[in-house]
Amino acid sequence: MAQPAQLIIESIARHRAQIDRDPQRRERLRALQRLQVERLRWTYTDYAAQPRYRAALEFFVADLYGPHAHTGRDQGLRKVLDQWARLLPSRALHALSRALELELLTQALDIAVLEALQGAPADFDTYPAAYRTAGRYEDRRRQIALILAAGRDLDALIEIPALGAALRVARVPARVLGVTDLHRFLERGFRAFKQMNGASALLRIIARRETDLMRRLIQGVADPFRFHKPSVSP
Repeated sequence: MAQPAQLIIESIARHRAQIDRDPQRRERLRALQRLQVERLRWTYTDYAAQPRYRAALEFFVADLYGPHAHTGRDQGLRKVLDQWARLLPSRALHALSRALELELLTQALDIAVLEALQGAPADFDTYPAAYRTAGRYEDRRRQIALILAAGRDLDALIEIPALGAALRVARVPARVLGVTDLHRFLERGFRAFKQMNGASALLRIIARRETDLMRRLIQGVADPFRFHKPSVSP
């Protein structure tokens, strides 16, 4: 499982290096990513208000879908993966690889929208047209599929005996090699999904709302970000 993660992290590093060569472009990209985080928080306000789902939704927004700026992570991750392969169950490494794959795809889609904006500021008025200009609808569907698959992977981790202890042991090589952010990703995901006590209901909501938003954006529906948020019992 380490080899796929290594290949993905190398691709992420190459893309990030290209972005970092143009500070203005990098700042526009971060503004776009902040807009998307704002949209996600708004879309799931009703579920985030419930203690059962709060930590898991924050994990989805901040760790799976949100912007990432892991300075110095890429080189260290290549070194720590072999050690993690001996310390952590294969399912945990699979979850990590899936999250990295999602990060790579999201990064590429964000850049496509940024180019479609042609220097215009990223806001809720300009985003829909840029989304359609960028296209890549199959990749958009794959992005949603990866979010759901990552959620299922993390939900499965809570069934692994002694995973909490294994994650604590894995902190040491992560800290030494400077990849504590990736280790915290696994720990946060484990804790959030354990607290939720079953992710199926939330994953169905995410699938429905994200797919509905994608359809609205593709079809050019007026005010595509207006979601009906039904009340949900905790």
